[in-house]
Amino acid sequence: MKRDSKPSDNENDNNENDNNEDIGGLYFNRKLRLISISGVITWSLADEFFNILTGFESLSLKKPLTIYINSEGGDTYAMLKIYDHIRNSPLFIVTIVAGQASSAGFIIFMAGDRRKALPNAVLGFHAPSIYFCGGGSEGPSEAEESALHQKHLLDAMVRIVKNNSNMTENMIREYFRILTRIDAQTALKFGLVNEIINPPKKILPKSWSKILKEPK
Repeated sequence: MKRDSKPSDNENDNNENDNNEDIGGLYFNRKLRLISISGVITWSLADEFFNILTGFESLSLKKPLTIYINSEGGDTYAMLKIYDHIRNSPLFIVTIVAGQASSAGFIIFMAGDRRKALPNAVLGFHAPSIYFCGGGSEGPSEAEESALHQKHLLDAMVRIVKNNSNMTENMIREYFRILTRIDAQTALKFGLVNEIINPPKKILPKSWSKILKEPK
């Protein structure tokens, strides 16, 4: 797929792995100023996200950008790449949970300048996991290094949540430890979500009202 410096109007240009359910997907719409992140967070998704976000940054900076997230998680470093790109963007960015935002998806969601959730959304805490390619034969020093690095990653994730919620550090660490999932109302209470998006009141056209009143 050709990668552009500006987002195009063809929302299907970036769906190059439609037949692989294990690969995350990106959708964007320039006119609506939105990006959708779904599925597993991968390195290639993080790279493509940067290209798309940079394209939006070349447009108006006065209008907010909305990022919808429905992800069960994925690669820790890809997560941090996307999180940092969002936090360092000059755009005002709204993140919305549509479905679930767990593990890496949860941390990416926390990057928003304003965070919203659909009524049935679920947020999931999950501590980071990293693996060395030693085939299980690494020595004590490698194992210690791996454990230390994993602790640093967890500390970073705890800081992100603590700085953007009213949760205590002990509570956050416990939630990460036991792999907790919470609903939108609980997330709102904890300050993880700023707003729950409720369905709008819909007004039927007058012609529809007449049809509904007609006897069958």
